[in-house]
Amino acid sequence: MSQPEEILSQELLPEVTLSEKAATVFKEACKAEEKALDQSYLRIGANAGGCSGYRYELDWNSVDNVQDTDVTFQSQGVNIVVEKDCLLSILGPTKIDYTDQNMVEQGFTFVQLDGGHQCGCGESFTAYKDLKRFSL
Repeated sequence: MSQPEEILSQELLPEVTLSEKAATVFKEACKAEEKALDQSYLRIGANAGGCSGYRYELDWNSVDNVQDTDVTFQSQGVNIVVEKDCLLSILGPTKIDYTDQNMVEQGFTFVQLDGGHQCGCGESFTAYKDLKRFSL
């Protein structure tokens, strides 16, 4: 694939972005665990489960864990990695935030930016590929 085609294909992929708060929490975790931020990736994924079909997954990865089948982004100074097929068929464009409203409800939250469907508890969601069939 030539470089212009590679750039074009990257631009057409849905993006995963972080809020400033989510990025700060990830950066603080890297610092606390003495992991170099420039060598750290926030891996976003999904597994089957929950009442709406899929559950979000987050994990820390080093640069050595990035595979040929992955897509990388940078948001708010944080490296993000997502398996390409998961991004295209399950996640779609997603924004990740962090809430610490109270002691019970704190942690990373997810918003599907193309009007996705999440269950009432916000723990699971409908796959992006299944939302497309409902579009006009």
